[in-house]
Amino acid sequence: MSGAGLTWKRKLLEGEAVTVVAYGDSWTYGSVAEGWYEARENGMNADLIRGSWVSQLRRDLQHLNERATVHNSGKGGWTSAQGLDGFDTGVRSLKPDLLILNFCINDWRKPIPVGDYRANIERMLDEAEAAGCACLLWTSGPVSAVSGETYGWHKPLDDTAYPEPFVRYNDTLRSIAAERGLLLADAEEAIKAEWRSGTDISGWFYDSFHFTQDGHDRLFRSIRSTLGL
Repeated sequence: MSGAGLTWKRKLLEGEAVTVVAYGDSWTYGSVAEGWYEARENGMNADLIRGSWVSQLRRDLQHLNERATVHNSGKGGWTSAQGLDGFDTGVRSLKPDLLILNFCINDWRKPIPVGDYRANIERMLDEAEAAGCACLLWTSGPVSAVSGETYGWHKPLDDTAYPEPFVRYNDTLRSIAAERGLLLADAEEAIKAEWRSGTDISGWFYDSFHFTQDGHDRLFRSIRSTLGL
């Protein structure tokens, strides 16, 4: 773990003020966990989405350290390009000790070319690391798609005209994490492994690329475990 990574963990465990920012798209914002409908009716306030993995992590960290602050800077529909443009407001201004970063699903669907996607993620990581911030990447999904697995969901996304499969984007995150020596919470692979073991995950889908509460619970477990909590 890098020096920045050790610093945020030390602050957390020693009761010092520590700030975490979760930055990404709707998978970070909290679609479609418990409380999502209430948030839609109240100005899209992510803090009302009590079942999101971010809200679960906030409660967990504040149980360990009441001075821990966790900001949800997830924006539904955003790509990595929008994330890069909004980095100052969504991340830098909050002065995080730890950034938990994922953009993916909208880059795949737009589509943003994989090379541009990689460059955007790398730029955000460069900005965070220059500010002395530790970083964790995580993989979203799996998605129910015609070109691959449907996972039993009855309305898989027809992605046959997409230039790249979804996995190329998650593989990009895996590659970046390995090259930079960053923590990677591979939630997609963990959920796939659970499905391969016989778990029926068809009921976890709200649509072909958003999870309900069961999925958010798995995302939280993957991220929490990767953080060593």
